[in-house]
Order: sequence, then C-alpha cells, then structure tokens
Amino acid sequence: MKSKTLTLLMFFLIITGNIIAQNIPKDIPNAFKTGNVQLLGEYMEEKVFLVIPGLKKQLTRQETKEQLTLFFSANKPVDFKTIHQSEQNNSGYMIGKLITENQEFRVHILMKITDKKYYINQLRIENF
Repeated sequence: MKSKTLTLLMFFLIITGNIIAQNIPKDIPNAFKTGNVQLLGEYMEEKVFLVIPGLKKQLTRQETKEQLTLFFSANKPVDFKTIHQSEQNNSGYMIGKLITENQEFRVHILMKITDKKYYINQLRIENF
C-alpha cells in the first residue's frame, strides 16, 4: 500500500513539475541555442542586470543586446540545454548549460511575469 501511494505521489510531482515548466517560453532556450539576441530582446525588461565574463552591471535593454551580441560573436553557440526551470507567483527562473565552440557556460535567467508575459530582469552567463 505504501509503495502504491509513493508511486502515485512521485507521478503527481513529475506531472505537476512538467506542466509548470512548460509555461516558460521555448523561445528563450532556442534563442540561446542559436545566439539570437533579437529574440532574447523581446523577453527583456527595460533594465536588465547582466553578468557575463568581464561585465557585471545593470544595463538598458539595448545595451544588454549589444553586450550579448559581442558575447555570442566571441562564443558561437552550438547548443543549449535546460537544466532546471520553475515559476512561482509572478516570477520564474531557468538554469541552463550553453555550449559554445570555445567552452561551456552556466546560464541563470530570472524573469518577472506580468499579464502572462515573461520579462527577463537578470541574466547571468558564467563559466561552467
């Protein structure tokens, strides 16, 4: 009986986690996979706290896009894998692994959710 209850509980948690995780737009990991800064820009707030190698600063959306363009030109993306993502109340986050031609990076994305739209307000790309 305990085994059956435990199995049902685990199944419920897995299904619930997958349903919640599916709410974060798939465009975001796809943009990292291809280095598509324009697509990422569509999900950015007006101000973004950006952390990339050599930079840790709050920037405007346009400045963030410029810095990401420079980053992706020096680190051509090969793949992006989502490690974990979740949302709670009016915020969400995603942790991923960005694989580039040069090296691998850990990506942390913090988002605000307003009217069911996701806005990136913090983006960290750090050495893995």
